[in-house]
Amino acid sequence: MPIDVPFITLPDPLLSGEGALDPLGLSSVGDKLADQILPGLRARMSRVRFVTAMAVGAAVCDGLEEQVAADRVTPASIVFEWFLVDGFARAESRDLVRRTPGIDKARSARQAGLHLSARTYLKTPSVFGFHGVYKSLARHLGIVDEDLRLGENGHVLLDTWEREQGVSGFIERATGLQNGNDLRATLRAAVDDAMRDGYAARSPGWQGWAFFLEHLLPSSIGAKEAALLDRLLKDPKGGTRGEVFTLVGNGGQEDLPESSIVANIAPRASEELRARLARIQAYERFCSHVETSFEWLRWLSSSSGATAVGPAHFAAVEDVQRLAAGLGGAKAAVERTLPASPVAVQTEFDELADYFQDCSTPEQLFHCLMCRHADVQKQKPPDGKREWFEHGTDDKVMIRIPYRVAEQPQPSPAWPRPYRLNTVRQFSSDLRRSLHG
Repeated sequence: MPIDVPFITLPDPLLSGEGALDPLGLSSVGDKLADQILPGLRARMSRVRFVTAMAVGAAVCDGLEEQVAADRVTPASIVFEWFLVDGFARAESRDLVRRTPGIDKARSARQAGLHLSARTYLKTPSVFGFHGVYKSLARHLGIVDEDLRLGENGHVLLDTWEREQGVSGFIERATGLQNGNDLRATLRAAVDDAMRDGYAARSPGWQGWAFFLEHLLPSSIGAKEAALLDRLLKDPKGGTRGEVFTLVGNGGQEDLPESSIVANIAPRASEELRARLARIQAYERFCSHVETSFEWLRWLSSSSGATAVGPAHFAAVEDVQRLAAGLGGAKAAVERTLPASPVAVQTEFDELADYFQDCSTPEQLFHCLMCRHADVQKQKPPDGKREWFEHGTDDKVMIRIPYRVAEQPQPSPAWPRPYRLNTVRQFSSDLRRSLHG
């Protein structure tokens, strides 16, 4: 057996130790508002067929849910993921496997002549791998449970997929397809070996590589499988999710920012969905006042060289004056939409709004922004992050070099926070292509 010697791991997706994301702590409320219109979806999702891949993986790994590989960290589901992503990395055309989580790591490992393992795959596959990305949706649709065991809809999906793909062995059936080739056993043997060894190793001619490319490519959903996935996504149990898919999923809005999509579908939406979309629009208007003011402060400090910027300098900007004057109205507009929202949304927005209570002048806004930013950075795990500004005398601040900007703020119709409508577009595009060619 080959000796598994130590080596340097390949690069992971960037994780900032500086706390360089969400400096004003506005994303959490936006994410909760997105949950209200599209439960189960996440902004990082893009290819709905990974839900089917998770069902196949659950069948292959049945009974291994409580076990980990020889590396003492990797569960069987991720071991199956090693093989599938390695298989996709062998596709002749990269277009066939676009937006596959972990595909770059698999290609890099192959180029280096290495097997996929905990050290050569994603550092946190439970977050960045396709199981991590799509688990919330697979659970919400009843495909798998929390432990990645097949759910009721998972059995239905596998049955549909097996019959359409002409394969067998992934679910028990009294009669039906029998092609004499138990692919599940082939894949299970590979997973068992990788669990024992701590890395995924199979010969270039292994049958499993062709299986992944022939039956699970994200770009090649069968028509019956696509119809089932479409029905599950539009199930009334998903609240307004089905309505959003119906309103957005017919195409024609591919180049629009999410803000424009919301504006387009709101007049045709049900009363419930329209109210939730209005809440998102109001929240984004409030965020625009806060974030644009913060960006002006960054730019003023960036363009001042070695000179610190204080409240008076900030208050002299006409756009800042306008933003400060409109902030109270924008905050009140959000508060009018909140009574029908979940308590968690109300509570979190109230905590955010408290920082800008009675903030009507640019000078007050300067101090409110600095206070909010400092508290947000302090609360970032594990032990807090540095502020983007260095503090001097007379309440003046100077932007730190990594956070300087070269251009002054410009208005943009796009929202900085994703509301998963791009996910709906991408899912719908794949399903339309499969259903209608």
